[in-house]
Amino acid sequence: MSIELVLLGISVGILSGFFGIGGGTVSVPILLYIGFGIKEAIGISVTQMVAGSLMAAWIHHKKQTYEVSNVKYFGYGGVLGAIAGGIFVKLLNEAVLEWFFLGIVAFTLGRLALSNPAPTKAEVINRPLYTAIGGGIGVFSGMLGVGGSILMTPILVSFMGFPLKKASAVGLFFVMFTSVSAFGTLLWLGMINLQAGLVMALSSLLGIIFGIWLLHRVKVVQYKRILLFFYILIFAITAYKLIAG
Repeated sequence: MSIELVLLGISVGILSGFFGIGGGTVSVPILLYIGFGIKEAIGISVTQMVAGSLMAAWIHHKKQTYEVSNVKYFGYGGVLGAIAGGIFVKLLNEAVLEWFFLGIVAFTLGRLALSNPAPTKAEVINRPLYTAIGGGIGVFSGMLGVGGSILMTPILVSFMGFPLKKASAVGLFFVMFTSVSAFGTLLWLGMINLQAGLVMALSSLLGIIFGIWLLHRVKVVQYKRILLFFYILIFAITAYKLIAG
């Protein structure tokens, strides 16, 4: 099991850095296949996202990908939302959580397919709005064990005028806030498998570095195509798992 977690951690790290996701969109379905239950998979995923998002935030800060003084307000809202979402996990049925997860992936896929990779309007800078968006996404993040960027990226591109690559980077920055908040909440509720989570977290760091390096070397049009393919794949894997039982 440890070897599988190490390989999964490295793979998730690469995808996380490249796509700007927390990693839950990949790790939760695969952890289900490995044999973990949905709630345990969420806890392991959140643990990995804490380490991965911190590493990614440091790298993007060095590269000056975005202005922290503004985008941090997404994170402030996300912290509160993730706490609420983490509590909901304890209350909801596992099947409900899995279908929620599939619905989030479907929404993201649709928004990305319709969006333009290059901004068609001026970037919206509104800190109270950033906080509100972060709070709403944070609820889903805490509930589903995903960092929130799976929702954040299409919202920033479709409605807020963010360039696609910048939106992906901001989405992963947002994960730093929601994952720390969700981790603390789930740990308090006794829902974290620390041993498995730490194995995945530490092995994902190398992948994060490579994924971000690759992000800055791919053309934006190609990046959107790859991103769409990635979300279609995740949707198909999760749908099959739910339908096949």
